[in-house]
Amino acid sequence: MHDVAKAAGVSTSTVSRVINNGRYIRPETRLVVERAIAELGFHRNEVARTLRPGQTANTIALVIEDPGNPFWSAITRGAEETARRNQHMLVVGSTGQDFHRERDLLRDLVSRRVDGLLVVPTAHDHRDLHTELSRRAPMVFIDRVPAGVPADSVVLDNVGGARRAVEYLLTTGHRRIGYIGGDPAVSTGSARLAGYRSALADAGLSYDPGLVSLGHHTVEAATTVAMSLLNRADPADAIFADNNRICVGVLHGTDRHDRDIAVAGFDDVELVDLLPRSVALITYDAVEIGRRAAELLFARIDGGTDEYKQLVMPTELVLRGRFGLRRPL
Repeated sequence: MHDVAKAAGVSTSTVSRVINNGRYIRPETRLVVERAIAELGFHRNEVARTLRPGQTANTIALVIEDPGNPFWSAITRGAEETARRNQHMLVVGSTGQDFHRERDLLRDLVSRRVDGLLVVPTAHDHRDLHTELSRRAPMVFIDRVPAGVPADSVVLDNVGGARRAVEYLLTTGHRRIGYIGGDPAVSTGSARLAGYRSALADAGLSYDPGLVSLGHHTVEAATTVAMSLLNRADPADAIFADNNRICVGVLHGTDRHDRDIAVAGFDDVELVDLLPRSVALITYDAVEIGRRAAELLFARIDGGTDEYKQLVMPTELVLRGRFGLRRPL
């Protein structure tokens, strides 16, 4: 507030009255103060006004993509367990893959003086936003890492996991393996596509862009694309889905086809054990991802100044389906 007052050439009490929509402020003075606020990126700290000097909110925040997805629910559970062990509350918000919503949510959380942030970033340049917010609260990224941002992170072995899934399809005799994925601008998507291409290259197969479809985020879209790949003149004989929601859509699409189509997917899929068929899935401990990310965050909250770490969590290829069969491959 002092910086705003200095830039506007007014007193801090005048700045306070403008922020709080006080009366008896001349329009030209209000305009000068508001311009200074915008130029300096000032945000009022809502919680700080209710806390004593040196007091914190004993709260951390988790910003995820979609609370309805079991993957993010499991991560939330792990982060909450760690927060409770550290006598903190966890608050959760979601972005719906919208950067502007993510930006506004993070700024609001920081203004309420959360002690730290666990963030699943959207597909956007985060360098300026991270520079702005990391001065006020430490930040740990989960599942994906924005390019050029120095921060702790917990990610999956996305390249290795996707490669193992496609290798399994290849060893079972399939050669025209389709790939249906989400946003290629997100690091997880690009890494899984790289694993797919690596497996094909190791098998001496060329990459066919006609078998690859990206940018899908719903079960319905994945269903439509799967049916399209299977109805081509030179159709796919197997499909790899790069996340759980897409895998559900692929299973719907293959179920409507008259041929037996092999399916592999990244992420576990609810109720897949009830299917009268086998599905190869790349699985991992999502709860542990949340725990480990929160542990890294509390290390920073406690004053840790070590070099930034990236934890790469292992994945496992399992065969599921056929009324409850579940075994590693």
